[in-house]
Amino acid sequence: MGNTLSKAEIIKLFEGKRHCSQVVISQWVDELGLDEETAIRMMAPFGGGGFCGETCGAVAGALAVIGAGYGHYELGDEEQNAIMIAKTNEFTAKFKEKFSTVVCRELLKEYDVDFSRPGDMERAAETPAFVESCPNYVKGALDILDEIME
Repeated sequence: MGNTLSKAEIIKLFEGKRHCSQVVISQWVDELGLDEETAIRMMAPFGGGGFCGETCGAVAGALAVIGAGYGHYELGDEEQNAIMIAKTNEFTAKFKEKFSTVVCRELLKEYDVDFSRPGDMERAAETPAFVESCPNYVKGALDILDEIME
């Protein structure tokens, strides 16, 4: 479903200033019937762990996909809420199993990159993070979504 991008294509999107969160959601817009421009714009603030090194953008994008597919809308819809929570927990557990954490700064600690620090976004571009590590997190998130989205 959503995992059709190669590592090279992900890197090209990064070079075009797309964030991990945007790359992940963009692969699911058709499947979920979302407006592509709106979805990509909505996910823009979640790159670099919300630009403060917290939840990885690839994870945030995946959680948005889960929300669009399984999130509840009706007030009091406990059943759909429970389904969405289970899918969220399943995704998070699988991502942690594969990468040990969902925290951006921890995923990028080998590069000493923490997007909460001024200048680290620019400094990260000078490291192999956006070529070596981040594409793997995007691919991993997309792989897991392919497993858990029905």
